[in-house]
Amino acid sequence: MSKIINMKILDWSFKENFNIDKDLTIILGSFETLHLGHYELFKLAKDLKNNNRENKIAIMMFNTPFKLLKSKQKKAFQTKIRLYTLYNLQFDYVFLVNKNTNNAHITAEEFCKNLKLNNVKNVICGEDFKFGFNRKGDINYLKKFFNLIVANERKIQKKKISSTLIKEFIEEGNISAINSLLIEKYSFITNLEKFNFKYPENIKKIKSGIYITNFVISDIEYHGLIKISNNPEIVLDNEAYLFDLELIPSKYEEVFIEFEALIRYINLDFENKITENDINTAKNWFLQK
Repeated sequence: MSKIINMKILDWSFKENFNIDKDLTIILGSFETLHLGHYELFKLAKDLKNNNRENKIAIMMFNTPFKLLKSKQKKAFQTKIRLYTLYNLQFDYVFLVNKNTNNAHITAEEFCKNLKLNNVKNVICGEDFKFGFNRKGDINYLKKFFNLIVANERKIQKKKISSTLIKEFIEEGNISAINSLLIEKYSFITNLEKFNFKYPENIKKIKSGIYITNFVISDIEYHGLIKISNNPEIVLDNEAYLFDLELIPSKYEEVFIEFEALIRYINLDFENKITENDINTAKNWFLQK
């Protein structure tokens, strides 16, 4: 178990007793991304807590969704990025699941009984939520154990908001569309080596290009831009340019990079560099913000 300030992160394999003494409302899902469709679930949980301040709110989240483990696809977001968002949303607990062969055969009944063991009284989920071995559990099964609240599906332009849709936008480098669907802006964590960096291995890479970004290093925010390289042969070919940083950060220090806007895509080798025009475009963007 670990904490981000007051949010407790619980490693959950569907068997543990975490000795939670307060009534718990839990949101169920895999949450590969945290988007506006999910925000409907979060509002329902907040409403319950506002009606009973003793009630704590929790969320189940998969470190890596099981379907990605089977297909060996990359995630949309790092786990830590999603945990930061949940902390900002003021969750009390995160039930963090690492799906493996030891817990892959948990039945729907065992799943529900463990939630009961951990003092869960209310469950919030989408109408298509399935759980347990062979996905035999559904919302009707949950009703046997808990006060169940089913959230309505949210659509934009008649299209369901989903992690699949967001990953398509990541591949396209459509940062404005990505950020319009997410609760918090698209971001990742990496380390800088003299302002070059390796793209995180475990997440889907955004389309090569020059992007306007914010950086957080040692709890201080900076502004600038980055180059996401089109050269797959050089892992450190991605580059950060910060306007107001005087010292080069340690290569061991985590750097949080948040995407604001696209300047241009990189399609050809001669475009694979940050230019003075890119720098001026980014500076003007921040001045006009």
